Amino acid sequence: MVVSSRQIARCLVTGTGFRYNTVNPMTLRKNARSELKVFPVQSRAQLRRFVNFPYRLYRGNPCWVPQFRQDEWRFHLPEHNAFLRSNPVQFFLAVRGKQVVGRIAAIINRDHDRTHGKGTGFFGRFECRNDPAVVRALVSFAAQWLEKRGARRLRGPTDFSTNNVSGLLETGFSLPPRILMPYNPEYYLDLLEQCGFRTAMRFFAYEVDSDTIRFPPIVDRLEQRLTRQGIRFRYPDYSRVEEEAALVVDLFNRAWSDNWGFVPLNRHEMMEDFLRVKPFAHRDLIILAEKDGHPLGFSLALPDVYQAVLGLNGRLLPFNWLRLLRRIKKIDAIRVLLMGVVPEYRHRGIDLVFYRRTMINAMAHNIHRAELSWILESNGPMNRVLEHINARVTKSYRIVEMPLPMSAPPSA
Repeated sequence: MVVSSRQIARCLVTGTGFRYNTVNPMTLRKNARSELKVFPVQSRAQLRRFVNFPYRLYRGNPCWVPQFRQDEWRFHLPEHNAFLRSNPVQFFLAVRGKQVVGRIAAIINRDHDRTHGKGTGFFGRFECRNDPAVVRALVSFAAQWLEKRGARRLRGPTDFSTNNVSGLLETGFSLPPRILMPYNPEYYLDLLEQCGFRTAMRFFAYEVDSDTIRFPPIVDRLEQRLTRQGIRFRYPDYSRVEEEAALVVDLFNRAWSDNWGFVPLNRHEMMEDFLRVKPFAHRDLIILAEKDGHPLGFSLALPDVYQAVLGLNGRLLPFNWLRLLRRIKKIDAIRVLLMGVVPEYRHRGIDLVFYRRTMINAMAHNIHRAELSWILESNGPMNRVLEHINARVTKSYRIVEMPLPMSAPPSA
């Protein structure tokens, strides 16, 4: 289904919300009488239903960005996803009658266990209709599966790690997500809170544009001073992609190690992620800082390809590939996904230089807007830097958590 520009404009301007997948009332009454069943995904046919469910759930919502169906299918297969090759994950489907009404993944993240100790299980790939019984059943099945593997708390959503798409949108529902950011109905948080989940962490998406961004005059002198100190800024060398990937993994694990919920990045996951985004990444929006050949920090920004994908319904054929090619040339925003500096070189202004260079280089590609996300609520220094350059919060998100075992639902 192709969404018209008028629908998108109504979404952006009025923020009136959407009707999710309108169906025949007779079908609703019949399904309401059907028994709710939740079961683990054990076949390719069941996995296909699991993968396809969001395309039905969000049908008619002009702010949801459907991923390309083939990519989404491959994301759920161990042979194409390094995380699934290394970590136990179980998918569950909820069905009423013949209709899928929800899905969830129960996740053990071994890198998180090695970093923070065992005891935290995760959930992800979460989608459902607005039905408390469906959500409680899905969460219960995921919780029981994780309890058997030693989990004492349940946290999420993460797909499948916090190094990927994570969190629940809590404000900003009238805006489509930027690349690799989540989108969900407003009712998700309420339904999960009814199950006993509480906020574990909030994080923000900031936005700036070339007209409103304000860098203090000192930034020019700051970069000159850093240069005199032997710190240089460069772009990645794609002819040495394996070496550069190893460097970025090391940098990430050093620069982000004291962040809430940190999970180490590994080289295999990094390479898979890089190969997914390389076709549309601009080399000059990936910036590294180093001194004497030693990496100190890096910044990664990507064009917001979601602008081009919106409304294609996850399909390239027969003619959507032509629409995609035309739309990619009109992308006018980037998302700054990562920006970090190793602890011993923080508070020297390297982050300000990253942001300034990123905006200057983006404008050279005729891109004049940037989202900076996600920024932890607890990361005071980064929030202050963004406020200092006149960035504004446009969306907020939450990761939620509950103790295990689940408490019984309140009696009527």
